[in-house]
Amino acid sequence: MKTKLAPFILIVAGVGMANAATIIGEGAASPFTGGNPDGRSGVSVLETAIIDSTTEGGLVEITEVSMFAGAGRAAGTHHFQAILVDSSNQIAWISPELTPTADGLNVFPITGAGTIDATGGPLRLGVWQWNDGVDDAAGGTVAFAGGGGGGMFQQNLNGSLGAGAISIGHDVSGGQQHASGAGGRDYHLEVTVTAIPEPSVFPLIALSGLGLLLRRRRS
Repeated sequence: MKTKLAPFILIVAGVGMANAATIIGEGAASPFTGGNPDGRSGVSVLETAIIDSTTEGGLVEITEVSMFAGAGRAAGTHHFQAILVDSSNQIAWISPELTPTADGLNVFPITGAGTIDATGGPLRLGVWQWNDGVDDAAGGTVAFAGGGGGGMFQQNLNGSLGAGAISIGHDVSGGQQHASGAGGRDYHLEVTVTAIPEPSVFPLIALSGLGLLLRRRRS
């Protein structure tokens, strides 16, 4: 009996620590076969890529960002940051600066991005993209394509400011230069969000069982 109890305890301890991942956005799940790179530096926000309380319980972290770099946008001077925008059109989360290294699909693991609490309201996926030192000229790294989902809007920004152009709380509701409704142009961009495991009684039960096992062996 003693030899069978320890493996059982380890299995039970694993329950409650497992997490799950959900893909948000328009990336690898629906790769574009056409579309031209955007020629402007700016923030673009998807209207239908939503993280909220229904996404793995609402307490999540972003573990991966993937995007599609248009032709010529992997030269090392084109960069982007994935962002999340709240219902007030303010930036609530910003990824590290990311640089595509190949035309087409680029996948970036994200570590140490911090926990995102989406239980207070929906967060939409967006992107800030620029070309080093250039304002509104060939700033885009992400391809557009027709018929891409629920629409988006864009706010032009000074591309020469790079990563310093935006910060948490930046309002993207003003100065919109481009917009599209449902079925219009969408960015080929997605994030993978992973649930933060909630405290579980199972590890405590496992520890209690381990204690009983050790006590029996001593006796």
